[in-house]
Amino acid sequence: MLVSGSAANDLTCASSTTLEGLATCIRNQIPQSGSNGFVTPSAAEQSDWRWAVNQMLQGACDFALPASLSEVAQVKTFADAVNGRNYCVLMEVRDADHNGFVDRGWGTFITYNSATRELSHQAPHPISDSTTELQAITIFKETDSRSYLMAGAHRNANPATSTCQSSYNQADVAHGTDNMFHAANQELLNWYGAALWNAIQWHGMAADICPNTHVYPSHGRDVTPVAGDQIVELRDNALRYHPAWDIDLPGAGACSLNATDNTQGRLLNGVAADNICGMAATSDTGRFIHIEQDPNYRNPADWINPIRDTWPVAPLPAAPANLTATAGNKQVSLTWSASANATSYRLYRSTISDGAYTTIATGVATIGYTEGCLTDGVTHYYVVTAVNAHGESGYSNQASATPTAPQSPPATPTGINALPGNTQVTLSWNVSAGATSYNVKRATVSGGPYTTIARGVTGASYVNAGLANGTTYYFVVSAVNAAGESRKSAQVAVTPASGKL
Repeated sequence: MLVSGSAANDLTCASSTTLEGLATCIRNQIPQSGSNGFVTPSAAEQSDWRWAVNQMLQGACDFALPASLSEVAQVKTFADAVNGRNYCVLMEVRDADHNGFVDRGWGTFITYNSATRELSHQAPHPISDSTTELQAITIFKETDSRSYLMAGAHRNANPATSTCQSSYNQADVAHGTDNMFHAANQELLNWYGAALWNAIQWHGMAADICPNTHVYPSHGRDVTPVAGDQIVELRDNALRYHPAWDIDLPGAGACSLNATDNTQGRLLNGVAADNICGMAATSDTGRFIHIEQDPNYRNPADWINPIRDTWPVAPLPAAPANLTATAGNKQVSLTWSASANATSYRLYRSTISDGAYTTIATGVATIGYTEGCLTDGVTHYYVVTAVNAHGESGYSNQASATPTAPQSPPATPTGINALPGNTQVTLSWNVSAGATSYNVKRATVSGGPYTTIARGVTGASYVNAGLANGTTYYFVVSAVNAAGESRKSAQVAVTPASGKL
């Protein structure tokens, strides 16, 4: 187990062997209702927390926490004993006063680097929304989702009211911005950018709040969702497994718990950061999903299949085919056929056939790539893979090319000589530097225009037969190589005659 940030007096939940056990342990040691144990993190501490979240989303887990966090929290690799998978856990651990509870109530963030679903399962109200923290972590685990987020204190840990929304208490992270739960969502939004993902907050409502409703999903707005919306699909998928459930949607007035004042909902729905506390969203992006549930509808096993069906795992892309490599001066240009389900491509190179390969480019969005700054005369071997959100394909076929310095066209032939014969002319010339062949051209008028009568002549002489005796012919010769053709040689005139040999 790799651990960073560990210190004396830590509540590390070291005996936990499963994610569910870890969540239970953490819940039992966070500041409880009425404890006044939540401490508002400073802007710098929130920024450092976001940095740690970013590192984890990028796949790191063996990094050192910033100084503002290192005496408070711990980042570690956690192995779940049931599924054998490794997770990265950022959790508050410091208990300086030895009271059995962590000191600040900042919370927990967990990532799974081999995720197949870009979902963040979140529990903003541990303890008060009974069992939702366990529900969220089990669904996170069983659906191979990217992240899990748990608030670090009971929503009523502090009696002070929120400076963001005065009708809620200071420790209620779903209605404030000065907390690590909100900071983590800010970094999730930043890290994903325009990519598709969802934050699913699992909430628990009392049975008498919406008495005719068992489950109530929303996007943080009281607007009827259109067909194909993910909360419509989630409802329909849940009802396939649980037809007796009453699942209502916004817009029909069945329930008032639309999360319009949820600060993460406002953030993810595009409200400007400075306006989140006082302005409701006027549109929704679909990223934020808020699920209210009666006490009897929070069994994680009931939700695993509906979540899987609503966010199905796309197949890995097929390996690219038809890779070709074309050499140039200090460069190689690659092309390949598009792969089904690919969102980008990754390129590899070796100087040995069949590897080992080194990655030279990632995130390539086209089916062509040119690598420059190569050494001329060295053969390079390439393969390409296709990538999407769920992983990477196997290698394409291997293609190779040897960059070559550009040649200049050969020198113009000199010393051209013509010997007349009976209906023929024998031409000869000096060898031209850099030539690989010669073209012979002829005219019946001095100065041309000339007609090419022979191409690819490999020697420095040529016999032109079948000519008319008594007719004067005018010949020129040019030299050729891969870079092109030289200028025409000096013209030579000659007249075949019957009396000539």
